[in-house]
Amino acid sequence: MSEIVDLKRRSFLKGSAAAAAGAAVVSTSAFAFGPYEEAANEKEKKEKEIKNAKFTPNVCGMCVNMCGVIVRSVDGKVKKIDPNPLYPKSRNFMCARGNAGIAEEYDPDRITTPLIRVGKRGEGKFRKASWDEAFDYIAKKMVKILDEEKDNRSTFLFGVGATSGTVDEPVVMNLVNGIGTANFIDHFSTCFAPSFMANALTFGSWGQADFRNTKYLLNLGANRAEGIVTPDTMDMFKRTHKRGIEKIVYIDVRYTNTAAQADEFIPIKPGTDGALMLAMIHETINKGYHKTPYKADYIAKYVDGIEELEEFFTKGEGAKYTPEWAEKITEIPASTIRRLTKEFSDAAEKYKGAANCYRSRKSTWYYQDFEFRRAQAIFNAIHGCVNRPGGIILGRGLKFESYEYEDFPVYDNPKPRIDIACLKPNTYPLANPQKGSWPIIRDTILEVNTKWRKGEKLADNEYPVRAAFHYKQNPLQSVPDYEKTAKMYETMDLVVVIDIQATDTALYADVILPDTVYVERESPIKMFNTIEPYITWRSKAVEPRGYAQDVYFMCKELAKRIEKPFAAITFKYTWDADDLGAELPKDFDLAKYLTDDFEVDEEKLKADIKDEKLVKAILQHASEDDLDIGTYKITAAFEKTVEEYNEETMKELYGEEAAKIAKEWGVYWPGIENAVKSDLLDEHLKAFKKETPDKNELAETIYQKFTTLPKDYYIVPKKGKYIKLAQKTFEGKKFTNPITGKLETMHRFPLWRDSLYKAPNTEEGEVRVVVGRHAYFTQSFHPNNYLLLDLMNYNYLWINDELAKKLGLRFKDEVELTSEQGKKVIAKVYPTKRIRKDTAFIATGFGAQSPMMTLGYKNGISQAMICENTIDPIIGSASMNETLVKIRKV
Repeated sequence: MSEIVDLKRRSFLKGSAAAAAGAAVVSTSAFAFGPYEEAANEKEKKEKEIKNAKFTPNVCGMCVNMCGVIVRSVDGKVKKIDPNPLYPKSRNFMCARGNAGIAEEYDPDRITTPLIRVGKRGEGKFRKASWDEAFDYIAKKMVKILDEEKDNRSTFLFGVGATSGTVDEPVVMNLVNGIGTANFIDHFSTCFAPSFMANALTFGSWGQADFRNTKYLLNLGANRAEGIVTPDTMDMFKRTHKRGIEKIVYIDVRYTNTAAQADEFIPIKPGTDGALMLAMIHETINKGYHKTPYKADYIAKYVDGIEELEEFFTKGEGAKYTPEWAEKITEIPASTIRRLTKEFSDAAEKYKGAANCYRSRKSTWYYQDFEFRRAQAIFNAIHGCVNRPGGIILGRGLKFESYEYEDFPVYDNPKPRIDIACLKPNTYPLANPQKGSWPIIRDTILEVNTKWRKGEKLADNEYPVRAAFHYKQNPLQSVPDYEKTAKMYETMDLVVVIDIQATDTALYADVILPDTVYVERESPIKMFNTIEPYITWRSKAVEPRGYAQDVYFMCKELAKRIEKPFAAITFKYTWDADDLGAELPKDFDLAKYLTDDFEVDEEKLKADIKDEKLVKAILQHASEDDLDIGTYKITAAFEKTVEEYNEETMKELYGEEAAKIAKEWGVYWPGIENAVKSDLLDEHLKAFKKETPDKNELAETIYQKFTTLPKDYYIVPKKGKYIKLAQKTFEGKKFTNPITGKLETMHRFPLWRDSLYKAPNTEEGEVRVVVGRHAYFTQSFHPNNYLLLDLMNYNYLWINDELAKKLGLRFKDEVELTSEQGKKVIAKVYPTKRIRKDTAFIATGFGAQSPMMTLGYKNGISQAMICENTIDPIIGSASMNETLVKIRKV
């Protein structure tokens, strides 16, 4: 009989306590060494360990940045994780999260065997299962669902989380594309959609910041000192106070660590950044700052629509966007707005575009974010700061071939992605047709599935999404409105979660498949088109714990089980008797006649079916001229292992020596061969040699010192006016205002809409909740990391100290937050002068509701449980900072 696993907090705490007690017994002795003897003994032991250790290059999996690391292991166990000295993105640097990666490997709550649900969804009751049993269970349900849905492959939803990065995503996408669903969803709409879409529409790329060479930085709310502490973040702060950057101006609703490092901090009213940017464009146009020699030449070469922009901001609707107008909205003095515009303009002219109005990654904040980011992109463009050293870099890569398989057929019956297909008229006119929207797809699935469950007739564009697969994705904690997301899963027939922990989302799964921690797997090589472009190669450092397997194994094994039945279902539902001249028997199953090479076994077919006309029709329908059934073999995408792909691709593109170096050091860039041969590096330790001078400086410059790429390689060669200021394609499109319910009209230039702004009623005790990342806890699996919890054990609610005094609150006092929709959470407060009176702040990554995450269980505030389901009315991304709450002491 299978063992029942009850994911309750007490049983796991007992296991953790027992482990701790055992460790204490082992480390206690009645015959202790003296301190000097003990130190000498430990030193000798450590030196011996390092000498015998294995050092394996890997890629950190603790956040989306994917820094290069070296994993030190002894006897198959990870002892330490260090930074990779040759990795351009991380430059021999590793943050707190990266250092804490070892805690993910040895988390006592880690899932290491497949689990199948035996209780209610969310109850946390599972039984252990073998891999074969788990795969058979999933495959059987998938085949049944697809047949019942008459080959609509979009009945399956697939999601990939941010912590998988883009390194392992191609493996999952091979399964997604092989199945043929249109419903794929990642963190795009809950993270960076407004910035990405606005910049891509304006100049064709999301853009990167060249902090190393910038001379003036205007930062609107991108809290880099806490959100993502990386070498490029340090490029900013090492050069502040005129140590390379003339000035950093930071504008935010609270005084963060980034504000503390800036040359000037300017507080702003939450949600009004767009008004500020429009006023700065107005000031630029009306003062002629864009007509200075460098900028005039730049605009003449690369910018389209400058005359229309001038017309709009001098005679059109934009003429009203003066600094005085913006002062009333933003609460930033008009004189300050004028000064900042002039400072930025002067720096951009003097340093030929080496100024940056920096766009943050996380930009799903407010209803008007898309328009704000459009204005920001225009501002950078008219000051000549796009595709310029020190400005915004478009990204130029190296030769590369992706692992993603491209030979699957275009299936006949999958319906369009459901969030886009079911949009009501005049809603979300720029919702991304490829990426979609998490809040919209969740809401749509819940609405349609509920109707379907009740037996109600569905509209032509509606269909049930009956299964969900999540790879390292935890929507219950990352998408606003926890309760609504949970209800969506309750309407489904199959939920599969691939993860290392029983997250909140995993508790709603039918099957949990135990993933490997990043140090336990090899991943497909990946090219990064950063300022210093490179190819990364993650190698397996240690064997997986327990029965955990990598996602390649899971995708291939599942594909084996479903590919023939799926092909047979498509064959059945695409059969046209009039065309083929024969009726297909209802009990005919093509899967019985498909060989492992996905050819029809004619001999067997003819032995079973005596009707020659029918046999001929079957062979015709399966032939290359019709379905081309051979292309339906999903496992074709997995015939080449990840290891084989990595070796072959590197050798084909860059040769034997490059492939060897890439594998040994975990990274390749043109010229790395010279760095490896330079006698600066210890080949065993994968580190700079002990005697190498100026290691810190060398880590910063080793790429520049040895690369064979031209110095300005990262500047993309451009011809013609590729920067488009006026977006004529969506002018006149309508969208529904979520506050008033009335229709609004889009313009070719960004607008500020008073009707889309709602301030908290401070007279009645309301505040606006804003959320943001922290240096330790970003992703939703971090709350259980004991090393990070040692640094930050709770995400206290920031509130203004005067408001706290008025409410009789002191540090750590508990309060109840109640949103306009009646959502309630309990929080502990941190009164401070560093935030506005009308604003409260919550750091993300806390508040897990899964009892299996014993350290993170109900510890802290969950953003998903308090943030309301507010959605950007233009592009459909989450607007997480549009939640207003009342605070009550408890």
